[in-house]
Amino acid sequence: MKQCQKYNIFNPLMNTPMVKGFKALLFVALTGVYAVSCVRGDNPISRPDNPRNSGGVQSLTPGWSKVTVPNNCLDVFFANDTAGYLAGSGIYRSMDGGLTWAKTNAQQDLTYFNLFFLNDKYGWGVSEKSLARTVDSGKTWTMHPNTTYTFTDVYFLDENNGFAISPSGVLKSTDGGATWSLLAGSPTNAYNISFRDANNGFFSTANRGLYKTTDGGATFSRISALPASMYNTQFLSSDPLKGYTIGVPNPDVYSGDMYKTVDGGATWTKTISISDNYFDFHFGDGDKGFVMTANMVFKVENNTSTRVLYTPITNQVHLVECHFTDDLDRGWVIYNGGTLFRYVKP
Repeated sequence: MKQCQKYNIFNPLMNTPMVKGFKALLFVALTGVYAVSCVRGDNPISRPDNPRNSGGVQSLTPGWSKVTVPNNCLDVFFANDTAGYLAGSGIYRSMDGGLTWAKTNAQQDLTYFNLFFLNDKYGWGVSEKSLARTVDSGKTWTMHPNTTYTFTDVYFLDENNGFAISPSGVLKSTDGGATWSLLAGSPTNAYNISFRDANNGFFSTANRGLYKTTDGGATFSRISALPASMYNTQFLSSDPLKGYTIGVPNPDVYSGDMYKTVDGGATWTKTISISDNYFDFHFGDGDKGFVMTANMVFKVENNTSTRVLYTPITNQVHLVECHFTDDLDRGWVIYNGGTLFRYVKP
């Protein structure tokens, strides 16, 4: 029998594990003050009352538009400018840049909360005890159920070799995700995974900082210079030695610090602070990028942030995930109240 855990949704950093911050807000929105959830790799996070998170009028700057999508979608991923995918109660596919969406044959009675695409052909959808895999650009999906581990996120180096994270630790697969083995000494309860090459991977945790491996998962170590609470990590495809991560130095303050590395993650330098909480982001060359919080998207350029999208949080309905092309000309931000915010550079 799976062990179930009760989460206190008013203390965001006391509960583990998580998926990319607070995707399980959806999970607790239906059950009130406390939610009882069988451990599924995501952690209900709700912030205390914060005037920045409520009220106001939704605002979009030039280039942004809204598309109606199914409620309770938890992730968005675009393999290129036109082919995109939504994860939620099933997996949805768009072939026109996110303007229209259609259901795929991915099992509809599962909740998918993360997506990963290696390229425009191979992709994976993550649910609690199963992975959905496509080898034909999302036209059809094959299920890989798992009764041993709970999945939270995956990252594949090629169509066969990949890594996953779970409450048990970091997992490795050599057969496209059909079977998995647990790596000794790996961090438990991580919620985000990113590799810059086959040997160097990074794993974010809520209260033990950012871990890395430099030997493809044979050993793991914590990067002690970074805060204990870390969010996503991204390395640039154009320059794998250059990467970004966001950490929260003080969980009682609504602010996160962006850190940059130019030596593959050996050292990190703080660049900018964002005055809000929960962070997803995507950066391109020249220290340009977008940072998403629960109700805002900021454009960042030369260590200066400008708000480009705002939408109030109501009844745990909020922004949950973003995805941008590497040239930052197009972007997509999912709002779990049934809206996809779509960006096309003016």
